[in-house]
This record gives sequence, structure tokens and C-alpha cells, in this order.
Amino acid sequence: MSFLEPYIPNKERLSQRKSDLTMSLRTDWVFKLISLLTAIILYAYVQTERNPTIQRSFNISVTPTNLPEGIDYEMDTQAISLTFTGQKSVLEGVKETDIKALADMHRLSLDAKSAQSILLQIQIPSLSAQAMKGLSFDPPTPYIKVQIFQPTVKTLAVTALYPQKPPVGFRYGTPEVQPTKVRLIGRAEKINRITRLVVNAQPSGTGAKIDGEFTVQARDNEDRPVEGIQMEPNAVRVVVPLQEEPPSKIVLVSADVSEPPTYPYTIADIRVEPSQLKLLGRPERLINIATISTEPISAKTFTQNQTVNIRLNTPPDIGLRDDQDQTITTVKVTFIVKKLASSEDKSVTKPNPEESPIRTPNGNH
Repeated sequence: MSFLEPYIPNKERLSQRKSDLTMSLRTDWVFKLISLLTAIILYAYVQTERNPTIQRSFNISVTPTNLPEGIDYEMDTQAISLTFTGQKSVLEGVKETDIKALADMHRLSLDAKSAQSILLQIQIPSLSAQAMKGLSFDPPTPYIKVQIFQPTVKTLAVTALYPQKPPVGFRYGTPEVQPTKVRLIGRAEKINRITRLVVNAQPSGTGAKIDGEFTVQARDNEDRPVEGIQMEPNAVRVVVPLQEEPPSKIVLVSADVSEPPTYPYTIADIRVEPSQLKLLGRPERLINIATISTEPISAKTFTQNQTVNIRLNTPPDIGLRDDQDQTITTVKVTFIVKKLASSEDKSVTKPNPEESPIRTPNGNH
């Protein structure tokens, strides 16, 4: 007999223990089930308190993607409202700008005449795929309606706009634009609004000429920008040379009247527009010129007020500019003609046709 025998359970003892365990499970199962449910509820409660489920609402901008080139469209809304449901630890860190609502335009039928529905793809790139699975949003299938517009093509010339006041002592030469025309593609409604294309050309620095690539802008007849138009190309090169300004001088314009009106008519006033011009030339030449006269004007047949456009008598070595610094070759001369009354006939000597012509250095008779 071994000294361990009293401590080794025999078959009868094992059988008794098994029977006691079975009886215990049959009699205490209700309490055990209650304990299990209580543990589960406590666990869920603790998890809920530590990381509860919350809801957050966002107003998300809709971003179109994969739009066929040259196709114009119009969405019925620019943003959608979504309510997200998920764990607090996930949603608390999400900002409105983190959420993307993508409208995949390649799914649209380009021949459709009516608006089409597009299911939006909701993405939050800052979250992992696992975190996204734990989120839901309402409405669960957000969509927008999109109207497709068939493109219209039009070609317009480009006008270069640049500073009108060059550096002192210089002037801008004739602008060169390359290419001179731009092709427009877009919705007919927008294309038809465009009346001109312009570029705002600026010099690269003080005292520099204008030479660079500038973006083309579409304008309507009220000089308002027209957006949403595809341009080919969308930028042009503008070169405006900066030329040294020769010496200048401001002088008056006089009307050279070769023949006065026939008696009893007379000239009461003469008005010249513009009344003064800028002369360009060598300093020693400018110093001797006080006025610029018109070509001879015969007023012999004038019996009432007359306005005529007449060429200027411009010296060959002198340049003439108006107040807009544009070359000028003609001026407008207005004659105020008066008929002499009988009382004036006695005091006014009938003009002698052989007298010298009337000249008005300041534009007045």
C-alpha cells in the first residue's frame, strides 16, 4: 500500500464529484445566466460611457470629377447636408473640409436632353477603411441632378490692355499679341454673351517694357467677366515696346479761313476741336512754332452755322498728338455764322474779297 493512496481519488469519488457538479448546474443555472447577462450589460455600459455613439451633421461641397473636355454642365446644388452616425472617438476628429462628396461625371449621357441623377461618392481620406465601416450617414444614398449642355465654338480676337501712363520720358509703342485670336468652347448661352477678349498686360518692373504671357479674360458688353468658358489657348503673349519720348510742346490750333462769307453774312465765332495739340520734334525746331494751322477753309458760301473736318497743315519734321497721345491729322472746325441786321449794315463795311485771309490763333474770330 502506497502512502499516496489516501490522496488519489478513486472511481467512486470521481463519480460523486461529477454528480455534485451536474446537480449544481441544474439547480443554479438561473443565477449563472443572470450573472452572465449582467456582465454583458456592464461591459456594454462601460464601453458606451467611454466611447459613445454620436451623430454629427455636415454641409459638404460637391466636387465634380471626370468631366469630359469641352462639356458644360449645371448641378442643381453645390452642397449637400449629411448626418453621420458613429463612435465619438471617430467623429469627434472629423472636420467638414475632411469630407468629400464626389460626382463622377463620366457616368452621364452626353446626349441626354433632361437632367440626370448622379449618386455621390462619400469619402473621408483622413479615416482608415476600418473606421469608415463603423460610420453610417443619412440619407444613405445621396445624389444630385446634373444638366449637360452641348458645346458651342466661337473665335474672337484678343485686345491687350496696358498702363496708359508710361514712365516719364517714354511712351508705349504698338502692342503685339500672339496668337491674335482665341477659340472659345462652352455653353451657347455663355458664348453668346461674350463681346470681347482682353488681357491685362503689365510691365515686369518700373521702366521696363511689357513682354510676357498673360491670361485671357472673356467680357460681356457691360465689361463683366463671363466664367465657365474653355479657351484655346487660355493665355497669350503680349509685347509692348517702351520707346523714348522725343521733346514735345503744347501749341494752339488755328483755323485758316481763306475766304470769308459773302455779305451780308459774317463769322461770329470759330471753334476748333481739339483746340490744342502736342508737338513732337527736335528742340531747336519746336522753339519756333507757336501754333498749328489748318489747311485753307473757304467760308464764302456759308449762310448758317457750319462744322467741317479739315486737315492740319503739319510740318514734315513734326509729329502731332491729341490729348489721348494718339496721332492726329484732322480737327473739327465749327463756324458760327451771323447775318448782319439793317442797323448793323450802316456800321459794318462790306468785306473786300481781296483782303488777307482770317486766321484765329486761339480758335476765336
